[in-house]
Amino acid sequence: MKRIVPFIISILIFQTLNAQNYKQMLDHSSEWQLTVCNNGCITDIYYTDGDTTFNNSNYKILNGYHYISKTFWLRENIQNEQVYLSFLQNNIRKEVVLYDFDLQQGDSIDIKNPISPFLSNPGFYIVDSIVSQQLNDGLFYDFFYLSSLSPLINESAVWIEGIGSLSLINAPGGTPNVNGSGKLSCYFNNGTLIYSQLDSISSCNYANPNLDYNNIDYNKDISIEYISDFFGRKVNLNYNMPVLIYYSDGTVEKRIILR
Repeated sequence: MKRIVPFIISILIFQTLNAQNYKQMLDHSSEWQLTVCNNGCITDIYYTDGDTTFNNSNYKILNGYHYISKTFWLRENIQNEQVYLSFLQNNIRKEVVLYDFDLQQGDSIDIKNPISPFLSNPGFYIVDSIVSQQLNDGLFYDFFYLSSLSPLINESAVWIEGIGSLSLINAPGGTPNVNGSGKLSCYFNNGTLIYSQLDSISSCNYANPNLDYNNIDYNKDISIEYISDFFGRKVNLNYNMPVLIYYSDGTVEKRIILR
């Protein structure tokens, strides 16, 4: 009995330290910027926008990009280090596990990519490796590299603990590809830039949805050339409507400015 007690105490200490090191994904406001390049690069923006409760669970609401319906909700189980997505399909609310950051190298997970450009149910992926990397805030984050166990699926997914997929947030099994369905270029935590990958864009600009036209441009080295609608027609700033913002360095951003 004397040997068992110290062993149990050691397990509890390990679990406590592990929980303290876990980078939470939903305890703050988040903004993801996803870049797609096809005859020019466009950066799409989505973000957490308020809270809601369903079946006694608390969720963060996604908004922006193709989440403007505000029917995509995220929740997090901190103890299990898992993130869930609740969504509507055929007017029925469903929920799936998006991420399990408690996985270890060699573990497998049944991947779901709900309402995304990728296969909805691609089956099991294996964690090939986990690498700790330092990001812009000076902290170290675990990068999870996964691949499908099916020879019929050619996808290589990358997750970052506390951020999510380097592809779409609702595509944990998708390959981040700027020439395909997109790749994460920038991630902001409470307005602070945490992650950036500038191989396709020149800079990361926080796109707080409550901005007005005068403070859209955050990079002093570039300026706004003009704004257009999705048909390429030049327009003035349209609040509460998606517009394309063309910068002097040739980059284009899609934004919705709320008022």
